[in-house]
Parts: sequence; structure tokens; C-alpha cells
Amino acid sequence: MIALAVVLASCASTNQGSETMDLQTAKGIAMAMEDEAAALVPPENVGDQTQLKTAHLLGCADDQLKWSGRTTVTLLGDVDAEAMIDVIAAAWEQKDGVVVERRSTRQGAPRVDMTGTQGDFYSASIWAPGTELKITSFSPCFELAEGQHPSDAF
Repeated sequence: MIALAVVLASCASTNQGSETMDLQTAKGIAMAMEDEAAALVPPENVGDQTQLKTAHLLGCADDQLKWSGRTTVTLLGDVDAEAMIDVIAAAWEQKDGVVVERRSTRQGAPRVDMTGTQGDFYSASIWAPGTELKITSFSPCFELAEGQHPSDAF
């Protein structure tokens, strides 16, 4: 996990200035953030964990694109939904330069949103009356490589 963090940090630092991020780097950052949040669930409360590996791209500023993903953790046992979201929020608040907002879903379940320093966005919330943690991601913006088409799934 530490090695992944170092790689992602180096990717983030090279994205400043005139260089642009590519699809694989942006997708990797988003998926790693999903993994990081899911890892905060105590192992005894994890029944199953699934992560979308492919998704369609969404529009972003300056004719760039972003990748969207989702990880779903099926929860087992007695889970305090508010406390679980608080743990994720506290971890996200430790990151430099991010904006973290604690909210509720339309159904009143606890939720936390984080906007990253590269325009990436993440949300973690409890669904299906306390039985699922959903972590949604929208990667940093990137330029699609020549020969790739935005309508394809990546």
C-alpha cells in the first residue's frame, strides 16, 4: 500500500504544469482511493467487496475526460453506519488540500464527499438499510490518447 501511495504521489506531482494526465494514471488514482476507503471497514464486517473495472468516460473541463468507478462493500454483523462514515471522513481529512463534506443521502443515511486537489471527487455512503458501503469515484481529468474513443468503456 505504501508503494502504491508513493507511485500515486509521484504521478500527482508530475501532473502539474503543462503535462497532462493519461487515462491509466487517472483511473489508477480513482481506484486506489476506493480501495483505501474500503480498507477502513473492519475485516469482520466485510462480506464481499466488488469494484467496477470498466466504465464509460464523462466530460471534464477543457475538453478533457474523467473516469467514474464504484466499489461496493457488503457489510456483515452489527455495523454503526455513522461511525463507519466518520472513520472514512477522518482519513480523508488527513489529506493535504482536499475538501471534505459530511452529508446525508436522500434517504437520511450518512455520507461523506471529498474533492481532491486534482478535481477528482469521491463519495462514501451507506445503502440498503445498513448492509452496503458504496464508494463512488470520479478521477482527475485527463486527455484521451490518440486512437481511443470517449464512447468506449475503459
